[in-house]
Amino acid sequence: MTTAFYDRIFELAPEFRPMFPADMSALKHDFIAKLAVLVGSLDEATGLLSGADVLGRNHLRYGVRPEHYPVVGEALLWSLARGLGPHWTDEVEQAWRKVYAIIAERMIAIGASSPASPITNTPRLGP
Repeated sequence: MTTAFYDRIFELAPEFRPMFPADMSALKHDFIAKLAVLVGSLDEATGLLSGADVLGRNHLRYGVRPEHYPVVGEALLWSLARGLGPHWTDEVEQAWRKVYAIIAERMIAIGASSPASPITNTPRLGP
């Protein structure tokens, strides 16, 4: 899934490739581990949001800008759909879209905030 994910990012936005290392094996492992932590935090908004905060700060250092997030989101959904096959239903897709939107918004907000102005707008995970 991670290979398909990154291949799809580079297919959609080849200009992103220089932002990544030549050897992607460690990054792929790290990505799937962080995704598992975020998914494991879905029942607890605090854990999910603090995980997104860390990712947002890290991605800002890598040069990620707000306009990159939609491309990555589409690559993620595309690779999940292929990985889950018949288990990828409309309901599953909508749930993933919602979770990705919350995480991406939080990561973007962290990148836009300064240490002097903490984020006070906490998105709701519930309906």
